[in-house]
Amino acid sequence: MGAVPDLATVREYLRVPAVQVSDADLERMRLTALTDQLMRCEWPDMETEPDTYPEALAQALLRRIQRELAARNLPLGMVGLDGAEYGPQSLPNFDALIAEHEHGFRRVVLS
Repeated sequence: MGAVPDLATVREYLRVPAVQVSDADLERMRLTALTDQLMRCEWPDMETEPDTYPEALAQALLRRIQRELAARNLPLGMVGLDGAEYGPQSLPNFDALIAEHEHGFRRVVLS
């Protein structure tokens, strides 16, 4: 169990220099991904002990930010607009790695 990845950890994981993505933009992506994750996942002691953030969720959070950064300059999430053989392809909205990391922490919602 550890802490939520901070901006420096995210930048180190992504290996993106500050000249390509500003701290403000990267922090916005981090907070957005964290909010998205908190709406979908829960873990024991999440309310009382904030330092019990699971490593699997930390990895999923980094992956969410990585996908956000990769899709940043793609119009409507489309890849291959330059005349690819089969036309443009869209980025899938499902990431198996994120689902695998968050699987044990998903909130179960019944109608």
